[in-house]
Amino acid sequence: MSDRKCWMDHSGIVLHSVDGFDVIHCESCGFKHIIPIPDEEELERIYKHEYHVKDKPLMLQHQLEDQEWHDATNAARLETIEKLLGRKGSILDVGSGNGFFLKQAAELGWQAKGVEPADKAVDYCNSIGLDVTHGVFDQECADSIGKFDAVHLWEVLEHLPDPAGMLSLCRQVLNPGGLIIVGVPNDYNKLQKIVTENMDEEPWWVAPPHHINFFNRSSLENLLRRLNFEPLHHEISFPLELFLLMGKNYKRNPDLGRECHAMRKELELNLTRTGNRDVLDKFYKSLDEAGFGRHTVVMAGKKD
Repeated sequence: MSDRKCWMDHSGIVLHSVDGFDVIHCESCGFKHIIPIPDEEELERIYKHEYHVKDKPLMLQHQLEDQEWHDATNAARLETIEKLLGRKGSILDVGSGNGFFLKQAAELGWQAKGVEPADKAVDYCNSIGLDVTHGVFDQECADSIGKFDAVHLWEVLEHLPDPAGMLSLCRQVLNPGGLIIVGVPNDYNKLQKIVTENMDEEPWWVAPPHHINFFNRSSLENLLRRLNFEPLHHEISFPLELFLLMGKNYKRNPDLGRECHAMRKELELNLTRTGNRDVLDKFYKSLDEAGFGRHTVVMAGKKD
C-alpha cells in the first residue's frame, strides 16, 4: 500500500488500513500513527471503565501468576534507573495499572506514586496500600502532584492522541537532572514485517483505537530529543515474534500465547536466579542493536 493521506496537520504514506483507520508514517510527528486520531473523551471513557473489564479482563490474574517474573524485571529496571540517577529518590508511575512496578519500587526504597485512570486497577492498588491517584495525567494533575526524580511510562504513549504533550507534562514534574523512562511496543520491526509480508499474517499489532502510535527506538529517541530530553540508555524485551517464526502462532491461540510467554519467563528467570543476569543483558543488547525486541525502552535525562 503506497497511498498518501492527510488529516488535519498530519500526512504521510499509508502503511495499513484497519476498521476505518489508516496508519501513516507521519512527516510532521516523525513516528507512525493512525488517522483519524480518536477523541480524548472517548479514549478516557474506554480506559477508565472498559479496558480492565472488557478488553483485558484477565490482566490482573495473569500478572499475579507472573509475580516472580514481574518482580525480577522491575527490579532490574529500577537498578538501571538508580545507576543513572546516582541514587534512589522519588518516582512517578504514569499509567500505573495494577501497580506491580509501583509496588516493587516502594519495596526497594523509592518514594513511589502512581496515576491511573482505570477504576478496577486503582481499586486493586488501594487494596494493597499503594499511593495511586485516580484519574488521567493531564495539566491539572501535573500542576498539583508535585515534583519527582524520575517518571516512568510503560505502555502509555502508544495509547495517547498527543504523546508529545504527555512527555511535556512529564518534563514539568521532573526535578532538575531528573530521568524519564519510556517503554513502548517496538512496532513495524523487521520480524513483524517478515511474518506479515512473507507468511501472510495480518498486522496484529495494528489495533485501533487502542493503539494510536507506533514507535521504534529511533523515533522514540527523536521525539524525546525534540522535547529537550537526552537519551542515556536503551534496552529491549524478548522478541516474541520469534515464536511465530518457529511455528507457534500465539496470535490465533491465547492459550498458546500464555505458553510462549511462560517460555520467555523461564529464560529470564533462570538466568536471573543463577546470578547470570549479565548474560541476559548482553543477549538483549545484541538484539537491540539489530532492531529486534517486542518492546523498546528509552531512559532519558531532563536537560536544563
